[in-house]
Amino acid sequence: MTEFFNTGLSQQAFLDEYWQKKPLLIRQAFPDFESPITPDELAGFACQDDVESRLIEEHTNSGPWKCRHGPFTEEDFSQLPESHWTLLVQDMDKHEPVLADITRQFSFIPEWRRDDLMISYAPVGGSVGPHTDGYDVFLLQAKGIRHWQIGAEPILDADLIDGLDLKILADFNADESWELEPGDMLYLPPHFAHHGVAMNDCMTFSIGFRAPTQTEVLDAYLQELAESVVGERHYSDPDLRLNVSETQIDGAAIARFKQSLIDTINHSDALLQSALGRLVTQTKPSLEWLADEYHTDDNTLSISAQFEAGAELQRNPYIRLAWTVAEQNIFLFVAGERLVVDPSYKAVVDILTGSSAIKGEQWRLLQQHEGAERVLSSLVEHGAWYWLSR
Repeated sequence: MTEFFNTGLSQQAFLDEYWQKKPLLIRQAFPDFESPITPDELAGFACQDDVESRLIEEHTNSGPWKCRHGPFTEEDFSQLPESHWTLLVQDMDKHEPVLADITRQFSFIPEWRRDDLMISYAPVGGSVGPHTDGYDVFLLQAKGIRHWQIGAEPILDADLIDGLDLKILADFNADESWELEPGDMLYLPPHFAHHGVAMNDCMTFSIGFRAPTQTEVLDAYLQELAESVVGERHYSDPDLRLNVSETQIDGAAIARFKQSLIDTINHSDALLQSALGRLVTQTKPSLEWLADEYHTDDNTLSISAQFEAGAELQRNPYIRLAWTVAEQNIFLFVAGERLVVDPSYKAVVDILTGSSAIKGEQWRLLQQHEGAERVLSSLVEHGAWYWLSR
């Protein structure tokens, strides 16, 4: 089995023993690591209108822990103090293709669970304060040294400092602490308190994972249910008993409503599968404009003709894809939309939803399945793939 970085554990052993259970420090997870991006290049991304970024200063004239959102200017950076501030830039694995190779090292976890690679830069003393996250995160040290302190148990009801834009813990007691050097990595499950402080000029890569809330899942399911006749069923009470109070909603009625909701969810897995697939492949609002830039212009040539001419399809880094086996079909999900394809596509679905380019060789495999041109054309129309000519 494949080793989990430099631990002696298999990937499955890591999932069994640590994933969403307890932190793990991994020395030289990426041996002799050198950051593919410099602090100046990171600052350049933070100056772009379509890139999500933040500047956090611990000490300001207006009080502690000031957070500003980008885009920023060179003047903004020139006015920063020499210490105790942090720049954070989201989705760098999508903005800078070379960084996607880092997130692919975590391919043993489903892509729909992976969120983004956020990069932080900080001079000495830079920090975002002690805090918790509601999701799993791997913290890869990319440059300099960062001192990390973590708590031993998850905090589900955190007490936060009032009056701040940031969610900083009012009381933080560390149980363990380490200094991470380039190539070292720290895994933290959800809700474990942590506090990282730059010991010198420091860059940290945060590989975060998506964790939809129950409210988000229910909302997605309700939207799916609204488009289904299943959701039009009315409340029924054939076992109704004489009421004690004319205006009471009694326990029996509550139980019927509850059972009705349970029966609705159990009626068809396909409804829930469709809702979840659409939810986890939705494009972040902040990335929609960038995703649209990859949409291929109308082309009069057929897909086969374009492959024969030497063109290939490249994956749009801003569009999410996923799939699931649903009843007698396969559901393909692209940017919050659902396509229904024949179950025979299971043999080639990884070509349609993967990150590798689709070339003539892959197209010949796809053509063995009925409607391949229609399916691939639909994915191109949704922006998941774009044509690259030789």
